[in-house]
Amino acid sequence: MQQIETTSAGRAERKRMGTMVETLAMVGIRGETVAEVAHDARNMVTALGLYCDLLEEPGVLANPFAHYGNELRLVAAASRRLVDKLVAIDASRDARGGAQADSKNGGEAAGNQNVTATGNEWLVGWDPKPGLPIASLALELLANHNLLVALAGKANTLTIDVDGGARPVWMTGEDLTRVLVNVVKNAAEAMTSGGRIEIGLRELPASAGATDTLLLSVDDSGPGITTEPLDAIFVAGNSTRNKGAAAAGSWAASHRGLGLSITRSIVEAAGGRILAANRPQGGARFEIELPVRKTRR
Repeated sequence: MQQIETTSAGRAERKRMGTMVETLAMVGIRGETVAEVAHDARNMVTALGLYCDLLEEPGVLANPFAHYGNELRLVAAASRRLVDKLVAIDASRDARGGAQADSKNGGEAAGNQNVTATGNEWLVGWDPKPGLPIASLALELLANHNLLVALAGKANTLTIDVDGGARPVWMTGEDLTRVLVNVVKNAAEAMTSGGRIEIGLRELPASAGATDTLLLSVDDSGPGITTEPLDAIFVAGNSTRNKGAAAAGSWAASHRGLGLSITRSIVEAAGGRILAANRPQGGARFEIELPVRKTRR
């Protein structure tokens, strides 16, 4: 019976991942630049790395197959390097074309390298640097839109509302994607009949002498968090999947006991904190506070 359940769960997970990849492949095709496509590709590689983290945890894979997690991570790393090479080739080509245009147009083209022609105003000036701290949390969040919509699934509606927040933080773009993937994935799994996932970003007013803070929130319309205390969901291995205490479809029932632990570690490494709560109107809410990184002028 256990084998049947595991096989059924595996089939459902493969179907969900297949749908996510298909959605990502179809969304926003027209007018995309190489940089935009590369960002979506990096997001998928980051999500793949997250699954590698899960596969390499003790007890997830039987010993004869434990090496597959590490091998998959090598594939993900190689894929990222290929994406970066493609971006570098495209940048080199644009630089040569820009220089030629500059010689013809009096230098006007050279200053517009980062302005896209897709109609997405938020992409103007967006120039992500893999591995480096985020220069604009608002732009980096919006650049994850395609991945998160696909991850949420067709049964759920996902929206992103940005009110300010174009400020630098210590978190890298890759780590932000890992955090968002973890939280959105858990929210989507909790809402088995469909629902809403609302992601928001705003700036918190700082008191005199204090560091400015950005608040990133993720709300869902699911059944809420059943684990008590709420902070326990961030503890590695604290899954109620096998305890029989949580209702099917709840956050606690879907939580695997590792993803949110990784999420908290990433947030705290960036100098921030993450809090979980149940909304009065129903559903779960996660708040991530990140200090604004001071830059040299």
